[in-house]
Amino acid sequence: MKRFLAAAAALAMMLGCTDYEGTTDPVDTFGSVCLINGKDDVGTMSVINDQCVIENDVMSLGKWPNHIFELGGIIYVTNSGNNNVQMINASTLQNTGSVELSPLSNPMRAAVSNRKLYVTSMMGQGIDVYDLDNDTLYTIALDGIPMENGTDAIFSNGNLIFAGVKNYSIDYDTWETTYNNEHIAVINAVADTVVTFFEAGINIADMLINEENELHVLSKGNSNDIKGFVRVFDLAAINFDTYSTVELGSQPGAFAVNSEGMVYVAVSGLNPDWTGYGGIMKYNSIDNQVINGQDDMLYSSASSGILGICIDGYDRVYAPLFDENKLVILENDSVKTTLTTGNGPQGMVFVKEQ
Repeated sequence: MKRFLAAAAALAMMLGCTDYEGTTDPVDTFGSVCLINGKDDVGTMSVINDQCVIENDVMSLGKWPNHIFELGGIIYVTNSGNNNVQMINASTLQNTGSVELSPLSNPMRAAVSNRKLYVTSMMGQGIDVYDLDNDTLYTIALDGIPMENGTDAIFSNGNLIFAGVKNYSIDYDTWETTYNNEHIAVINAVADTVVTFFEAGINIADMLINEENELHVLSKGNSNDIKGFVRVFDLAAINFDTYSTVELGSQPGAFAVNSEGMVYVAVSGLNPDWTGYGGIMKYNSIDNQVINGQDDMLYSSASSGILGICIDGYDRVYAPLFDENKLVILENDSVKTTLTTGNGPQGMVFVKEQ
């Protein structure tokens, strides 16, 4: 990640990107944002440093990568086409191996807790678990709720894993999709047992936990009369029957929270290929008030959906335009620069300097 920092200060002047104090002087490296480019059969990674300098195609990923996260100096990339999770050294960007999952499982996302990798999949029959220390792979069954559509969104918090269970039906004569109420499975990552299920949304897209120890569950809605919303659960209350709702509108697909509790929400687009209208909405996770909803988005694109969103150590917001191969960076809620990415930018992760 450090190999192109020498020219960062000069390039920052041209790119119009500043450091956190608002100057163009070099600052100590705080980390980098790693970006998945996934439209080609073989994905690639781009890296953006703290001076907003991008380097594309720094390494090859697997086939159809769709999720990236980092923990303990290891970057994990879920590759749906290869049915595996790729592991990358965050400091050197060198492959350290991969976790091979069941053939045709179509893995979607992953999370780590207690040295175990938990993976959701569209074709699986539960949550696949890989023990990183003992090199063993097994499945946690999710009995009691429909499993025809597999699992998708996942989030780890201490010894708990939250996994979203899909629930939709397709009319194959018209290819219309009906989205039904979906549940989240809560898994004890020590015993690998299901603690409970609770109903959490429609077409669940993402999850996060804010500093108030509240679980925010983002729903896309049904792409028709039910628009995007967030359900907020107080984890301290241990009562998933009670929640607050943040009505966002549009069709959100991902979100991220900054150091002040502001949540930035990516609109994934109106068309099946994620083109034709995307943007960024914003709400306050402390009082659940919408600041920028579907009618007054903080940022909007008329031609491309935004499939992921990321916030770095300076609270800058990164929004990839999937169909335009661009990355928009916002600072203080204003566009500071737009960078050219690889083909089909989507998921991102902020990696602190190792």
